[in-house]
Amino acid sequence: MEPLRFIHAADLHLGSTIPAAAGAPSLLKQQLEDSIYTAVDNMVKDAIQLEVDFIIIAGDLFDQDNRSLRNQLYLKTQFQTLQKHDIPVYVIFGNHDPVHKKYAPAGWPENVHIFDTTPEMKIFHKKGEEAAFIYGCSYEKRTLHQNIAKQYNKKEGTEAPLQIGLLHGQERRNTDHAYAPFDKEDLLEKEFDYWALGHIHTRHSLANHICYPGNIQARHRNEPGDKGYLYVHLDEEKVDVSFRSASVIPFIKMETSIDGHLSFDSLTNQILEDISAYQIVNRIGVWLDITLKGKGSLSLHLQEEKELQEWKEALNEIGAVDSPFFHIYRLTNQTIPDDMTIHSNGENHFLGDMTKAALHLKDNPEQVENEWKELMQHPAARTYLSASEVEDPAAIIDEAQRLLWEMWGKEKTNED
Repeated sequence: MEPLRFIHAADLHLGSTIPAAAGAPSLLKQQLEDSIYTAVDNMVKDAIQLEVDFIIIAGDLFDQDNRSLRNQLYLKTQFQTLQKHDIPVYVIFGNHDPVHKKYAPAGWPENVHIFDTTPEMKIFHKKGEEAAFIYGCSYEKRTLHQNIAKQYNKKEGTEAPLQIGLLHGQERRNTDHAYAPFDKEDLLEKEFDYWALGHIHTRHSLANHICYPGNIQARHRNEPGDKGYLYVHLDEEKVDVSFRSASVIPFIKMETSIDGHLSFDSLTNQILEDISAYQIVNRIGVWLDITLKGKGSLSLHLQEEKELQEWKEALNEIGAVDSPFFHIYRLTNQTIPDDMTIHSNGENHFLGDMTKAALHLKDNPEQVENEWKELMQHPAARTYLSASEVEDPAAIIDEAQRLLWEMWGKEKTNED
């Protein structure tokens, strides 16, 4: 039986709007808005260079269910390029691009194989032999709450080739994305050689042969880090899955400490050094969500929104002409002044009491969790808070302590 090499991608989301591009210089904004197309271009080039047997795309090729003729024609051109190199493409559509919606059809070249809205099997041939049975099912409508994985029927036979399943959905226990829910055991019992999953934008595996590649290019701060596709080597004995980056503008969450910095010149040098770690050769640029941490005299200046924004704009002017460029779209101050420890030493001082209370709560996180649950019983609290449980009690305590210090400092300034 011939071994296979293929690309497993999902969640291209062509046509996505990217709100984080707002406010950026026009050139950088355009590059970010074009980044999904650049990532797909890179995947197609890699497929040709790697001489893969085929490409799998497990749903949500388009972000909107009308698909737009422009995006369809763009993708058709990419598939035609693959056709010239005898690389077929196997596609299922997901909840963002279901097949029932009316859209202007662009047509697909002969190397593109689209799965129907009921599970079906397609055969991949290699060197004139049946090399893989590939199973899949597209979404008919935007919502799909049935466990369609159970409807996949494996074709048996003494000479059955490698078996691959495409599925756009998530585990039943994941309540955030209730689409085509399945249990891991549902997939294991099919005894497929590989499951190519889509829908979840975080790259991870449920088993060594049950994988999510994540989306191909980040679009907002909740999709941080490198994005791309999975490169799969598959034979009768084993599966080897490796990640390959295709994105050129990652969203990065970064922290910089103000500890030891007495001037903005010094802190600027520090933040530029921290940013440089993400400016690697294969990237056009980076989109940054930076949180300032630590303790120091600069904290009092950073608490002033005007000064914070002016500094961010100055940094972005540097980033706009750097190569690779960087753009800070979110700069959050979570620093505290040096004076906090001095003021907190007084036994009867408000800040001293606050510090003692914070230390007590950190030593007793269950008290925070209990208070949080009680708070969430109040209708007004549920209007402003979405989390039903406390994921990081210490972080909540630190932020509350910082905000109280900031409010106390402003009140003292007004009194003076």
